Amino acid sequence: MSIDTEKRRIPSILKPYSSFDGSKLNTSLSQNKVRFEDSSVELVLHEVLESNRFQRYELLVSEVKEQQFGDEKFQQIFVESKKCASLLDANFGMLVESLLSANWLHRNETSREVYKDFVIELLVAHNNYTSLAVSKLVQQFVPKDDERAGWSYGKPGEEKVQMFEPIHDLIVRLKNVIPMIFDIILVQMRKSFPYFKKPTHVVCGYLHNTLWMTEYSPMFTEELLEIIFSRMVVVDVNAPRNEIEDAEYPEDDAQMFSMEVKTVDGAEDEENTVMKLPLAETLDCCMEMMFEYISKHLSTDSSNAADRMFRLLLNLFDKQILPTHNTHHVQFLLFYLCSFKPSYVEYFVMYLWKQVGNPNVSTPMRQAAVGYIASILARGKFVQLSLLKTMLQELANWAYKYIQRADSMQHNQSLKAHMVFYSVCQTIFYVVAFRSRQLTANAKNLTFLQTLQLSSIVTCHLNPLRVCLPAVATAFAGVTRAHQLAYCHTILERNARRKLATVYKNDAQTPEECLDTFFPFDPYMLKKSGKRIDSIFLKYEASEAEEDNGISSPEMRGRKRCESMSEDVDDFIHEIKRLKNGASSENGETHFSYSYGVSPGFHS
Repeated sequence: MSIDTEKRRIPSILKPYSSFDGSKLNTSLSQNKVRFEDSSVELVLHEVLESNRFQRYELLVSEVKEQQFGDEKFQQIFVESKKCASLLDANFGMLVESLLSANWLHRNETSREVYKDFVIELLVAHNNYTSLAVSKLVQQFVPKDDERAGWSYGKPGEEKVQMFEPIHDLIVRLKNVIPMIFDIILVQMRKSFPYFKKPTHVVCGYLHNTLWMTEYSPMFTEELLEIIFSRMVVVDVNAPRNEIEDAEYPEDDAQMFSMEVKTVDGAEDEENTVMKLPLAETLDCCMEMMFEYISKHLSTDSSNAADRMFRLLLNLFDKQILPTHNTHHVQFLLFYLCSFKPSYVEYFVMYLWKQVGNPNVSTPMRQAAVGYIASILARGKFVQLSLLKTMLQELANWAYKYIQRADSMQHNQSLKAHMVFYSVCQTIFYVVAFRSRQLTANAKNLTFLQTLQLSSIVTCHLNPLRVCLPAVATAFAGVTRAHQLAYCHTILERNARRKLATVYKNDAQTPEECLDTFFPFDPYMLKKSGKRIDSIFLKYEASEAEEDNGISSPEMRGRKRCESMSEDVDDFIHEIKRLKNGASSENGETHFSYSYGVSPGFHS
């Protein structure tokens, strides 16, 4: 038989690595106690190619799989494999997979270098192994579930960092010789991201390595961060505020107050920094890593680099966060980002405002954008008064024009028909009420509020107060009456007489027609990463005129009692605990309770 004929038979004899049954081979070899002889890898490959002899080839594959040899033998096999890399075509898939799967990270430095040299030589010679090689590398980024040692709150210790370093070094070297390889790396990074319910150190370890890749592959920073954002959104949605609250504060109000006072007094220990809900702990550690990453890149001396990072994260917000319903914490990445420069928060708010004013954008997206505007204007300590006034003027002007068009077109007054309008009006009411202390601090600011002609909006035929959240409407009515800007209580009483309470989802009582409102920057509930938010997050403070006139609602009077116990008490948590299933106020009236997603925050 000719050599050419033998070569043509090889594909039918040498099975690809995916179909190789290694268990039978390993069992047979272990029973016979046979080992690969000290023959060169090249000689073994030529035996297969030229003589169709497989015994020593199978022994070589088996020994590489078992890896029961020292560093010296390891180096010998990989040095020889590198020399004959051109021979390792698809017919030798079993051997290639065994070599790529070798446990190289836990060997000495020389062995690691030999492995890296082999991989580079192999992929340059045979690009069909690129996906396999990259997947083996990326899988090394995922810590084992039982390897918790060396991880502190999701961050790797020095030993873990040194273990990951050779992987990143190999990726850099591959990127230099195979420019298009990063497309394959991105695919594998998406595929290999751990399941979101994995232990905290597993998810955070992978996130740490993904962020590491952005340092030496800045061209692909957006793609890598998009992978992170998409996974963090999944974790966030599956760790809702009510579950975090129930896990952190399982007892009654008195004990909750007691716990928070201890925190204020500095009695917080290491155990108290761990979130009791596992998913919340994972999200907390991930958020802290992302805050640190943002801080590092925005504190750079290069203004262009910082601006690029801002635009990149804003783009990811548009793709991943804004369209997602019921996120609770991941959006604070943008909140934190905006605190670095006044121009950032201004750009962010104007970007959202363009979404609201664009009729080609879907109504839910426009309503979500309005919610973000309301929440950041109300909650951001870094929001300058000039931006606050500018946006209130923009919102009011838009509302006036809408009212004029609605008058001429004689539309119906249903909530669905005017969803964006009602959302804009509630934003005006909410921001005026929440920032009343700043907006009424002097005569100049009061004159500005008078120019908004709030009374015209309140008394229009669309009656926006009837669909606002009761807490927002009540707080706004108190501010406007205290400063003689508008008189809303008559309208509120008339609306109340026309409505009957209806039981909606979660057994919470809400008005018959009430906006499905989203306050994305409700109080931050994660412990470790929350320390970065505390200093830039505004809690509600009523203006002096409101307090002096004694017009605050029973909830606001309750707020003063809370403040006497702890100045840092959360805006909503105690009130919502008290009203979770509906409760009666001091005068017998029934108040409505809302989930964290719709908390106006007037109960600090």
